[in-house]
Amino acid sequence: MISLLVDVLGPVVIIVTIGAFALPRLGVDPKTLSTLAFWVLGPAFVFDLFAQSNLSGGLVARLVLSGLAGMVAAGLLSLAANRIAGSTGSVTAASVMTSAYGNVGNAGLAITSFALGPTALAAAGVLMLTVNVTGITLGVALAEGQQGSIRSAIGRSLRTPMTVAAGAAVLLNLTNVTTPLALDRAVGLLAGAMIPVMLLGLGGQLARTTITEFTADLAISSVAKLLVAPTAAGVVALALGLGGDDLGAVVLQSAMPPAVFCLAVALERDLEPERVTTAVVALTILSIVTLPMVLFILDP
Repeated sequence: MISLLVDVLGPVVIIVTIGAFALPRLGVDPKTLSTLAFWVLGPAFVFDLFAQSNLSGGLVARLVLSGLAGMVAAGLLSLAANRIAGSTGSVTAASVMTSAYGNVGNAGLAITSFALGPTALAAAGVLMLTVNVTGITLGVALAEGQQGSIRSAIGRSLRTPMTVAAGAAVLLNLTNVTTPLALDRAVGLLAGAMIPVMLLGLGGQLARTTITEFTADLAISSVAKLLVAPTAAGVVALALGLGGDDLGAVVLQSAMPPAVFCLAVALERDLEPERVTTAVVALTILSIVTLPMVLFILDP
């Protein structure tokens, strides 16, 4: 169990550490990397995944509903608890985003594959696509909602590069259109760069982070993301008849700490970037404790 977590999380920690030391010394602004990921690398990443995924069938619908249930439960808990705690609108929005949007890509896929085997990757991939697109839409809507109506914010969020790329990829997938090889390879190269670029940016932002106290919103996000989300997703998955590796993939993906891409949204839209960075880092560290518990429950 320990070797599994080290092998999966170790590379992430190494790249984040490199970013924390290298970016300040090279004079690179972390926001530059996040902007690159938001507008170029992220859309390529989503397009590459959606264009090659089979999203048909009743199983996919149950996986999507289960994954969304975990996100909704965590987001609603965070919203209610932050309002009770008297958090400001922007802090509440940041907390809801980090509570609902999990790191189902680089960490989630790897942990699911190692824990359950390669046969679980199909289910994990469906959940990754669901959570990523929903999380980006939610994050931008929350960020934009601080300066305008939620309705117009949602409309703008649905026009973000990643959402548009996902829609185009699904259309190509359904119509069985084959993209030119040169374009396919270019998109694949850009997609492969997203995760390391985002992790380097996270390290650079971490080096500039000044918030060290365990605030109320951070405590709320910790409970909502690491405990409530996997529990709610697992209960709904069971109610929908999922079991075995499909159930395990739902619970594991829902138990992931906040997505690194939360930082891209926070920096791009100026949504409490220091608090979001703190949440991403703190909950990732806490997940080293909670993920073994989840794995033990799935396979006692």
